[in-house]
Amino acid sequence: MYSYRAECMGTGFIFQIEDESEPEKLEALCDSALEVLEDANQRFSLYLEDSEISKLNRGDLDWGLASYQQRHILEQAESWREATSGYFDAKSGGSEYDPSGIVKAWATQNAADFLLANGVRSFTINAGGDVYLSTELKDPGLNRVGLSNLRSVASEDAGANLLLDLSSSSFRAVATSGISERGEHIWRRDEAAEFIQVSVIGVDLLVSDIWATAIVSGGRPAWELFCAKADSKMVALATTRQGEIMSSPGFVSVLASF
Repeated sequence: MYSYRAECMGTGFIFQIEDESEPEKLEALCDSALEVLEDANQRFSLYLEDSEISKLNRGDLDWGLASYQQRHILEQAESWREATSGYFDAKSGGSEYDPSGIVKAWATQNAADFLLANGVRSFTINAGGDVYLSTELKDPGLNRVGLSNLRSVASEDAGANLLLDLSSSSFRAVATSGISERGEHIWRRDEAAEFIQVSVIGVDLLVSDIWATAIVSGGRPAWELFCAKADSKMVALATTRQGEIMSSPGFVSVLASF
């Protein structure tokens, strides 16, 4: 098992690869995949004054001159605002346009696509707690994903509340949104801020991440909308501020057995 760790977008990325290739070759491929992530960071980071998104928000760059990637993400943000009835909104609360709720998962999928295009078939990517799994994993352990116990991963008592096993499902993505890592960083449509952590398990990392954020933002109405739209393509687990744990129909099918 080859493991590769890197920092990007203000968080940690872990690549785990099942491959008999030389470690030097796998390292070079992961370095290139990291460049895909870093390119997204340079375009979309609001923390970088010279990023493309910062220039656009300041008016230093006209949207008519924006890159294809920038315009694509803007279209995605507007489409997801409509699809989630406004519970996911990149222009929320009257603040400046902030597409960060889309970019990390989108860039992670692009990095995964790079590895796939270069012949790497069996791997996982942990993107700051959001996990992508390729479809050809051999090691049963790589199909198991733990859900955070509401403590930061940097905490000494960090761990998992529940263990998922995706080996017998079509689900290839686990995305979690909440307050354990960055506090109250998600704009809330729900004034009671009822949900403090939501994990969505699905076939697509971006879709799962969008809905996890939308449910945290929107509370019960967003949860009900998710359950109505999820069909068999997604399941979710939500934790309330009072300690109640809620699961969507079908969630029990991804729980690991011991």
